[in-house]
Amino acid sequence: MSVPPQDEERRRAPRVDFECVVMIAHGTEGFVARMENVSAVGCCTSRPEDWSLNIQDEVRLYLLIDLRHVFSAPARVAWTSDRFVGFEYLEPQPLPA
Repeated sequence: MSVPPQDEERRRAPRVDFECVVMIAHGTEGFVARMENVSAVGCCTSRPEDWSLNIQDEVRLYLLIDLRHVFSAPARVAWTSDRFVGFEYLEPQPLPA
């Protein structure tokens, strides 16, 4: 069994850079973040200062595409770092236009 090189892409779907404001809703809590990139199976946002969720917590993401368009998707927290949060959609989603 061979081990893939460290720089090899291991994501299930290609990611594209995409910037917009994201509302992360979890029960009665809400967080505002900035989208960094997106794919059909997940996305990465900035980490809100008051972040309190754990990996595997389910959320609803509201992407504020522009002043007239809001995209919503159920997701779960896949990973976190000091600067970013990664989400996995519960079902594949179309990429924002």
